[in-house]
This record gives sequence, structure tokens and C-alpha cells, in this order.
Amino acid sequence: MTTYNLRASNNATFRWTRDLTQFAATYVLSAATIRMEARLYPDEPDPPAYTWVTGATSGGLVTFNPATNLAVITAPLSDMAAMPPQLVYDARLEFPGGATVPLFGGQMIFTPGVTRTTNDAAAAGILGIGDTVSVDGETSTSPIPMPLSLSAAIAAVALSPASLLAVFATFSPAQISALQAIIGTSTPSSGSLDFSPITPLTVAAALH
Repeated sequence: MTTYNLRASNNATFRWTRDLTQFAATYVLSAATIRMEARLYPDEPDPPAYTWVTGATSGGLVTFNPATNLAVITAPLSDMAAMPPQLVYDARLEFPGGATVPLFGGQMIFTPGVTRTTNDAAAAGILGIGDTVSVDGETSTSPIPMPLSLSAAIAAVALSPASLLAVFATFSPAQISALQAIIGTSTPSSGSLDFSPITPLTVAAALH
């Protein structure tokens, strides 16, 4: 099991993204529940001090995108304010038949803050929001998951122009702007490509 020692703040919404692609080759991740539990010490009996789980309606939530294999682990600001200075945690896959697969674990260090820095509304989004939780020893930016609708559009490019048009035609103006941002981010700053004219009409014209 991989060890990730985490650092978070008690004045910011908890948001941590992990790429589970290495597990997707062996397990059907969409069939599993992802659960992460934190305790004051490793042998502390149930219930844990805090839990994050797929499908939670309150408290800690794990959101998994099978199109990207990215899991986003979040918890509200109000819960972070009550966190103790240090916890230990572990995360696992839980399958309907009762089998479990360890994912990762480690320590959590919570630092105090003097003002609110990230609210729950911002962290609830999926596109363009960075993590508020850091991992000791990691310096690269955490992966940012893409909404399923945009993942489907990009995947459709490999299928056919008709598939792309069908997906793109369902987008709202906000989703179109988000897709433009994704494509623009992926383009070298020195590149000459201009994606600003992208609209359903321009795509339709180009594909017909």
C-alpha cells in the first residue's frame, strides 16, 4: 500500500485528487465503493474519527470519474474546523461480495488558519479547481478531473466526426467555455492554434 502523508488546513475545504489508473487495469473501479477512514491512532476502534466514502450525502465524499480514473476526495469546511492536529488514515476499494483492496494510507497533519481560504461551493466543482491538500514529497500539480460530459466529447474525437458532433451539440454555453479552456491549456503558449471560435455551429460546419 502506497504511503501519502497529507497536509491540510482547518480553514479550507478538504479537496484531494488521486489518479487510480494503476488499479483500473486489474479492478472494475466503477463497481467498487471507495472508502477512506481517519483515526487518532492506527488501532483506534470503530467508529473512525472521520470517513470519506463514495455516494455520501453529507460529510466526507469520494467522487470517482470512470472516464479519467480520477477520484476526488472532499469534505466541507465546517468539518475541517473541528479536525484534530494529526490523524492517521487509510483508503480502500470495497466490492459488493465483501472483498477489499487497500489503496493508500499515511498521516494527516492539519494546520490552523486565521481566515477562510476555500469555501465549499468552490471545492464542489470539478473543472479547474486545484487541491487544497498537499502530499509530502510531491511538488507537481495534482491532476484535475474533467466532468463526464467533457470527457465523452474528447473521447468521441477518436470515434468519428458524427460522434463528436452529437456530443458537442448537447453542450451548454458554460460547457463549451470549459472545453475551450481545456483545449487552450493543452496548447503550447508558442503555438499558433486559435480555439476561440469553437461553437456548435462552427463544429457542425467543419464536420459537414
